[in-house]
Amino acid sequence: MKRLSIYVLCLFWINSSCQNKVAIDNIEEIPGASQQDEQYANVYKILDGVWKGNFLIYEDQKQVPKNTIDLKNISLTSVQKDGLKQINSIDVTQVYASKNPFFQSVTITDIYPDTRQKITSKGVNKIQDGRMWCVVKKPDETVIHQGSTEGKNTIIWERNEKSSQRIEYFKETVSNDFYEIVGWGYYKGDDTTLSPKLWFYAKYERQK
Repeated sequence: MKRLSIYVLCLFWINSSCQNKVAIDNIEEIPGASQQDEQYANVYKILDGVWKGNFLIYEDQKQVPKNTIDLKNISLTSVQKDGLKQINSIDVTQVYASKNPFFQSVTITDIYPDTRQKITSKGVNKIQDGRMWCVVKKPDETVIHQGSTEGKNTIIWERNEKSSQRIEYFKETVSNDFYEIVGWGYYKGDDTTLSPKLWFYAKYERQK
């Protein structure tokens, strides 16, 4: 009987370990939830539904030394400062659907108004290994951000890829009817000793 109990315990451990071997960029397989994931249960639930709005991209024409500004403390006023020039606008539709308290699928449809080009991407928001992740598979790349929370309805998403220089920071605040994004990014060739060259702002309205 003792050997049987040990055997069952080993099977449970092996099964649990296998469940958590899902790659972070895997958006099809739902990883097994661990005890450390419990703190984030339903953190994405408020996003469930359909959202539409405009994603605006700005270029900073008056960059300043990076150490003179607080890049973590950003809000709508950050994209209203003097020197920012809007360089693009994308019509966005996002459809979120939670599969369980730790895994949420998303379909993103981007339409560029000037060319009418339409791009559809698939992704997930998920909790894995005690961390928040956003994984989006675009036609030409897979984008992975790691998340944290600020207050009840704000998620902060970040990535820092040094080999190709993709450094991004976004604050997403969700209410019952609106979903607002403020963020910035450094990309290949950008001088990281200066304030970010590109800034982003979006406001999406819940459709249903």
